Amino acid sequence: MRKIALILPVVLLMAVRSFAQTSVELIPTVGYTFADRNDFYNTYGRIGDGVSFGGSVKFNVNRSFGIEVLYSHMNTTNGLYYYGPDQSAIQQNNLRFDYIMAGPVESFNIPNSTVRPFIGALLGAAIMTPDASSGYSQDTRFAVGFQLGTNIYFSPRVGIQLKAQLLSPVDGADGGLFFSNYGGGSGINTYSSIYQFSLSGGLIVGLGRVLPAQQFRPNRRPGPRHYRYYY
Repeated sequence: MRKIALILPVVLLMAVRSFAQTSVELIPTVGYTFADRNDFYNTYGRIGDGVSFGGSVKFNVNRSFGIEVLYSHMNTTNGLYYYGPDQSAIQQNNLRFDYIMAGPVESFNIPNSTVRPFIGALLGAAIMTPDASSGYSQDTRFAVGFQLGTNIYFSPRVGIQLKAQLLSPVDGADGGLFFSNYGGGSGINTYSSIYQFSLSGGLIVGLGRVLPAQQFRPNRRPGPRHYRYYY
C-alpha cells in the first residue's frame, strides 16, 4: 500500500505533462493582506492587516497571454495614531476595501512541466467604505496593481494558483507637455499614499476548450551567398 501511495503521484505528474489551461478559467482566491502605514509630522496613519478574499475570471487568448478580471474584498480598520510607547489612537474606524480590476497576464512555459509562472498588470477601481458611524462617506478611486506568481495544473481543468499582489488606490495625477528645438513630449505621473501587498492562493477551474500547444519554429540560418563577378 505504501508503494502504491508513492508511485501514484509520480504517475500522475508524468501523465499531466502535456496538460495546459483552457480558454476560460475561474479562480476563487483567499489570502492575507499586510498592514500599510504613512508617517506624518507627529502622527501616523495605519490601515490594518487582515484576510482578503475574492476571485478572478481569466480569458486566455493562448497559452502565453490572457486578460484577467479580478475582484478582491477585505474588512479592516484604519486610524490616526500618536507616536510614543502607548501609540494611542486619535481616531479609529472600521473600513471595507473592494477592488474591481482588469489587465493583461503573461505566462511563461517551462518545458515538460505543469508549472506556469506568470506576471500581470491591473487597472480598475478601489471602493473604500467606512462605517456609517464614522461620519465619512464611501470613496471610489482609480486604482493600479501588479501581480506575479505561478499556476500549477493537475489536469487541463484543475489547478492551484499561488501569487503575490500589490494594489494601490491613486490619490492623484499630474502631467505636462514640453516643446523644444529638438521636438516635444508629454508625461503623466500618479501618486498614492496606500499600498496593499498580499499573498494568496486559489483554485483554478477551467472552462471552455483546451488550448492547443504552441509550436515554436527554430530560426533558419540563411545559406551561403554566391556572388557572381563580372570583369
